[in-house]
Amino acid sequence: MSVPQLKSIEGPRGPVAYERWGGGPPLFLIAGLGSRARLWGELPRLLSERFTVLAPDNRGVGGSRGGDPFTLEGSADDAALVLADAGFSASGVVGVSMGGLIACQFAVRHPEAVQRLVVASCGARLTPSHARMLRFFELAFTRLAPDEAAQALMAFAFASTFADRYPGFVDQAARLWTLDTEDQPGALQQLAHLKAGWDLRPQLGGIACPTLVLAGELDPLAPAASTRELAAAIPEACYREVPGAAHSVLAEGGSALLNKVIEFLST
Repeated sequence: MSVPQLKSIEGPRGPVAYERWGGGPPLFLIAGLGSRARLWGELPRLLSERFTVLAPDNRGVGGSRGGDPFTLEGSADDAALVLADAGFSASGVVGVSMGGLIACQFAVRHPEAVQRLVVASCGARLTPSHARMLRFFELAFTRLAPDEAAQALMAFAFASTFADRYPGFVDQAARLWTLDTEDQPGALQQLAHLKAGWDLRPQLGGIACPTLVLAGELDPLAPAASTRELAAAIPEACYREVPGAAHSVLAEGGSALLNKVIEFLST
């Protein structure tokens, strides 16, 4: 299937919109701060050759605007609703950045619904360095035009070697990540929730499904040490660090990493 089905459900916390691609076993994709499903670019189409891909708009943006304020826990419950609406009892789950935190909460709060878990570019807790990065996001969202903010944030999303080699890809990523004006309040609410702090370490020991944790060696947003700490708290999690990569490890790791992820999810 080359185009997604666009779905929307009315949950107890408000509307949740998602895209559904392809056929086969289910695979749930959860993106990061301020992200609609469109942030994934071509990835859902590629994965839809093997999976039924489900990709929601995060609470507060896109078709998931309105309803209760954003929380990691509430977003995990939203994910469970989407999975049930799509007709599946359990799924593989991939979460990146803030989406990785949601994915962990999904596995903690709905363990029967998460068969295999891939978490990329996120830390188990708010650290001082991460807090400073979130302040930068706040300034970008409020002081710059949406397209300017997106271009500025690409400096953290991709390592310089990758950005110099694939400038067109990075420009496309900036366009996909550019906030629509009506999404700014929801993105700022997500940001406020993160700035208030989180510490998943006491809960991560309850994740029982096979888990793969990915980090970029040079990630300035979620440093590898922070992601390694998250992996260490999940029983028997496999940790993989991508050399020379920054925050967008699934893109920077290329086809070799993507094939490893698909292999893990298909086992």
